[in-house]
Amino acid sequence: MATDPRPHGATRDAHYVFSKVFVHDLEAMGAFYEEVFGLIPFNRHKDVMLGREIDEVTYQATSPGGPALTLIHYVDSEGPSRDESVQGFTTTDIEALVARAQAAGGSVPEPIRSLPEFGIRVVFVLDPEGHVNEVVQMDAV
Repeated sequence: MATDPRPHGATRDAHYVFSKVFVHDLEAMGAFYEEVFGLIPFNRHKDVMLGREIDEVTYQATSPGGPALTLIHYVDSEGPSRDESVQGFTTTDIEALVARAQAAGGSVPEPIRSLPEFGIRVVFVLDPEGHVNEVVQMDAV
């Protein structure tokens, strides 16, 4: 995979290390993210957050020192939460990833686009509950 050309840094002693996506069906969404993006679970945790019971699965970072994704479910949830975030993934084969997403019950509402000014191809993959995942393939400029 091409080296990420984006700069990194911070002005304070704080580092972005994880994000959490609220889902309704934790088991089904876990299976989707494991199949499509190849994520590997490493922690299952049940607790109380802001006065509500939660159940969550955290996945390993996909690169050394990279951020981790957690799928989180409010136990008293009556339906899926969506449009609250966008998760970003990179791939070296965007067509294969799209095919896996569709086979696993996800959808691709717009075709893959090329953005030559950034040297990338991009597509938005919705998981079966409608959560938005932006997938980028870093192409040679």
